[in-house]
Amino acid sequence: MGLEEEMQAFVKAGLAHHDSTCPMPAKAILLNPANHELFGWDEMFGVPVVPDERVQPKRFRIHCDGSAFGIEEALEAFQDAPVEPLVVPVGPGGPQELPDGPFA
Repeated sequence: MGLEEEMQAFVKAGLAHHDSTCPMPAKAILLNPANHELFGWDEMFGVPVVPDERVQPKRFRIHCDGSAFGIEEALEAFQDAPVEPLVVPVGPGGPQELPDGPFA
């Protein structure tokens, strides 16, 4: 099986998975610009195919109104952000820092 046939099978499976797990219809299939040019696809399975430089070669993304494209980077930035101690006012003694760690 060649690369084009393999990508078609992956896209078909990806669309089926999307349709079974997402209430929003697919608006587009996003391909790396080089793959888009190589395959020459304008539409697959009734969904437009468009180039998108954010997509890695030999990969695709399904774009819909519920898409979380780029969420990985946002989560990484959130996880790496420094955590400031939570300061809460506690009556007459003024604000106090809460200790780190889980609370029972």
